[in-house]
Amino acid sequence: MRNLNLKVASLLILFVATGFLKAQTTSPPLTYMQELSTITSELKDETWQYLKAVTKGKGARKVEKKRMELIKEVSVRKSQVSAKKPFTEDASYKNAVKDYLQMTYTVLKEDFDKILDMEDIAEQSYDLMEAYILAKELANKKLDDAFEKLIAAQEKFAAANDITLVEGEMDKKSAKIDKASKALEYYNDVFLIFFKSYKQEAYIMDAFERADVNAMEQNINSMLLFNEEGVEKLKQLDSYNGDAQLKVAANQVFKYFDEEAKIHYPSMVNFYVAKDNFEKAQKVMETTKKSKRTKEQVETYNKAVAEFNKEVKKFNETSELTNKGRSKTLDYWNKEVDRFFDRNAN
Repeated sequence: MRNLNLKVASLLILFVATGFLKAQTTSPPLTYMQELSTITSELKDETWQYLKAVTKGKGARKVEKKRMELIKEVSVRKSQVSAKKPFTEDASYKNAVKDYLQMTYTVLKEDFDKILDMEDIAEQSYDLMEAYILAKELANKKLDDAFEKLIAAQEKFAAANDITLVEGEMDKKSAKIDKASKALEYYNDVFLIFFKSYKQEAYIMDAFERADVNAMEQNINSMLLFNEEGVEKLKQLDSYNGDAQLKVAANQVFKYFDEEAKIHYPSMVNFYVAKDNFEKAQKVMETTKKSKRTKEQVETYNKAVAEFNKEVKKFNETSELTNKGRSKTLDYWNKEVDRFFDRNAN
């Protein structure tokens, strides 16, 4: 099975999520607030570059350089905030901005260091992939909570200094970041549903390689179950802003996986059963002197040879058919994922 382009490195930088806050009049405290706000808002270019790379089919490991650039920029902004004097005797808002940037730095550095390690093994199982995605969600939650504290400090500072805050519309870059983040979050929901059956197919392939008929049958049955579960979960999932194409693509993958599990794989299992019967019959013939071979043994052997030869041909044809079908189906999925991000994250 070839690797997918796993677009699961969702990073939500929430200091731009509510747009730019402005006051109705100009005053020294407002100027102070705007100066601090500018320090954080200037991180948006680096944030957008990171998210844009992720939505172009690159996991966190492949865009490591951009993460390092973002970490460096956050560190610079932290220093700029630290260098500013408190407004009069009130350092609460300055400290809130500083704390937010520190949390952003910690999440990008420490949490994502761990997430990178998890990404390296995420494809090994559904549980590992689920844990990997959950780790990113928890990292994003930390940023979300820190941002809420920042907004609370901002509102408190404004109230103490007779500033009336008016929520402005998002600027273009902020809107792009917000749009890409939400699209990634939705994609991860669909991807995790898809991945369960995708990984199950890998277990079937492994069973074929080991010629383990029991494992083949068990994993084929599990795949059918996961396909059914996946279709039901997709039914419960809303389309994305009216765009249902990603769900359609996932359903098409399940349809192909069903075809494999119901038709092609059982046919391939028959080959291994025939092979086992042939080898058993052959062993009987080899360990029995020719003069002592019974008519029943000879007939069993000849039947096993004929059945094995027939199944060899069918196996080769089916194997070629499934390889082409799998490649075509996963290419279709990857292209639909790219199209989804082109429509919803740019």
